[in-house]
Amino acid sequence: MNLDKAKKVIKAAVDKAGEMKKPCSIAIVDKKGFLVALHRMDNALIPTVDIARDKAWTAATFKMPSSEIIKFGDPSIPGFGFNTQNWNDRLTVIPGGIPIKNGDDVIGAIGVSGGTPEEDVIVCEAAIMAAAGSH
Repeated sequence: MNLDKAKKVIKAAVDKAGEMKKPCSIAIVDKKGFLVALHRMDNALIPTVDIARDKAWTAATFKMPSSEIIKFGDPSIPGFGFNTQNWNDRLTVIPGGIPIKNGDDVIGAIGVSGGTPEEDVIVCEAAIMAAAGSH
């Protein structure tokens, strides 16, 4: 994931979120979960910045959508799978974090926060598809 690719994904996410009238924050990370770019749309709530970044980090480091992490256990229940006591504060199971792939290789991830979890996923998917078509 490089900055040029991240900017294309962010632009597509902003366009979709604007169309949906859902101001949000969009985070793009590389395959190791390190932040490449972050955009908070006007009127997006401040907490959406960290939530979007956490969703992207989770999707990149586990190479799966953030919503699928729940299959490893409920992080709110100590001693049952992943939890904040034995992992870290970036782990989230909230939908809206999706890996970005080049073929079968995960090159990074997008995290979106600002709408409902379902709306955030719609923005992620639209952004990935639009950016993939803009080679």
